[in-house]
Amino acid sequence: MDYPSYELLFSVAEVEDPAVTIVQELQRKYPNVSSELIVSKFSDEVNPKINNLLDSYKKAKWDLLLISDSNIRVQPHYLKRMVPDFSQNVGIITGVVAGVSPRGLGGLLEASYLNTFFTRWMFVTKHLGFPSVVGKSMLFRKQTIERIGGIKTLGSYIAEDYMAGHAMSKLDLRVELMRSPVEQHIGTYSLEQFWKRHLRWGRIRKSIAPLAFLAEPFFFSSISGMAGAYALGTWFGIAFFEVWAVHMIGWALMDLSLHILSDRFSMRALGAWWVREALALPLWGSILFGHTVDWRGARYRLLQGGLVEGDC
Repeated sequence: MDYPSYELLFSVAEVEDPAVTIVQELQRKYPNVSSELIVSKFSDEVNPKINNLLDSYKKAKWDLLLISDSNIRVQPHYLKRMVPDFSQNVGIITGVVAGVSPRGLGGLLEASYLNTFFTRWMFVTKHLGFPSVVGKSMLFRKQTIERIGGIKTLGSYIAEDYMAGHAMSKLDLRVELMRSPVEQHIGTYSLEQFWKRHLRWGRIRKSIAPLAFLAEPFFFSSISGMAGAYALGTWFGIAFFEVWAVHMIGWALMDLSLHILSDRFSMRALGAWWVREALALPLWGSILFGHTVDWRGARYRLLQGGLVEGDC
């Protein structure tokens, strides 16, 4: 990391975690880098990620804290591109996630989702004034989070990143986006893994903002295209299918241009886009009729406002 002074705190939930060996090898390879491997103690917080971070949060010696998930790959300039954007009015700096190195159908679908739909809505919500925080890369001041009771306060929510952003707005602080995206290494992903992951994300959105969730289908490419084609056909007599086809092709080209900014183009990426668009409405329907999610080997029930009950 190209930065004057920093420490690395590696957080694992148990000593048997395969990451432990990798961390120990890194510590031997870079003895001059201040680092510590922390095995988290059991806590009664429902959110397993917050459980895993509590001890590291307490031991951190600097006021600036950066949470970075284990599937994030960063460049040497990572910190230098985040820290200078901090000001008195900023509460959190977060990164737009670029999905890279996908394998399998589920991996391609995940990359397509991250590099198009997710990226687009992070910028849209920011400009609409809604805090959009991604916990995979999240920089904040410890003294700021202490104003809401520390990260332990976020342990009752399954979407700790969203609630952190919401808390910043209550403190009249802004959420800023990094100047460049951070890469999420996707790897091998099955269709089932993709479905369960986005079922969880969707039900989290539904529990936090139910009215916005109900309106989501109107922002799907297929549904919005059908609505537009029906309107133009009714008012101007233009053929329904022709309008819908032009709309879908135009949407696909714009999404693929956004995808190329995050990852390289391939025919498989193009195919994955069409499959993801076809799955959007069935997935939304599955999200609608249910309130439980599977996460890290446990099942949780989502309550109104983003609160969670576990282990169901």
